[in-house]
Amino acid sequence: MYKFSVRVVYFLNSIMPLFFCVYDQNTFIYLKYGRLGSNELIEKVCENLRASGKNPYPIPVGGSNQLGTWGYIDGVDELQHQLKAENVQLDHVVFASGSGGTATGIALGMNLSSNHYGFRIPTIHPVGVCDDPPYFHRVLSEIASEMGYSFDDGQVSSSSSIPHTTVHQGKNLGYAQSTTDELEFITQFASDTGIVLDPVYSGKALYHFITHVIPSNSEIFRGKNILFWHTGGSLGMYEKESMIVNELDKVSTVNRLDAYNKL
Repeated sequence: MYKFSVRVVYFLNSIMPLFFCVYDQNTFIYLKYGRLGSNELIEKVCENLRASGKNPYPIPVGGSNQLGTWGYIDGVDELQHQLKAENVQLDHVVFASGSGGTATGIALGMNLSSNHYGFRIPTIHPVGVCDDPPYFHRVLSEIASEMGYSFDDGQVSSSSSIPHTTVHQGKNLGYAQSTTDELEFITQFASDTGIVLDPVYSGKALYHFITHVIPSNSEIFRGKNILFWHTGGSLGMYEKESMIVNELDKVSTVNRLDAYNKL
């Protein structure tokens, strides 16, 4: 049996409590604060650690780099096998985008699989939950360029247009900030479908797409095959538990019991 110790350095965008922390006796956790997603800050800390004889492994916010992108490229390959088995052609793919890695992987995966399988590339709709479209255009281009692929002839620009991709601004009040309408949508959706969406990523993205994107240009979506890619985010439920429960009481027909089995 091998034992090892790992020091984990977290970068948070504000001084805030950690909702959960998983560790054991062989893991040491250090907290530092900085601007979320600051690659410069991460690299500076890594330089200091290397100077002290450590061997750090930097992970950018959201795991949005070349390595992390392969996860969704592989996911698209799995999806294409499923679509081929069902003889289904997608017209639109919609998902939440936080740091850009998911969007890059799906966009790259769709482009690459189209060449391999001969599928028509669907329109890809990343719904930004924390940043503006120019940010995602830049991140998609930069990560793709680092992987040796160019969406726009090698020009990495904050205003570049990514082929087959339309980025939407869906953050509303801001990252992890929910409106009453968003929470009502999430609880009603769960009641109607049995599918739980979180308020930080997938719930915010689907709410924006259904209530803003489709109504703004309904004809391009009419009669089309639209896939909403649920990318998870269940941990975002904890902070808003009481708010979600209050909304759920309004739409659910189920009577909840307390710990003593009393109505």
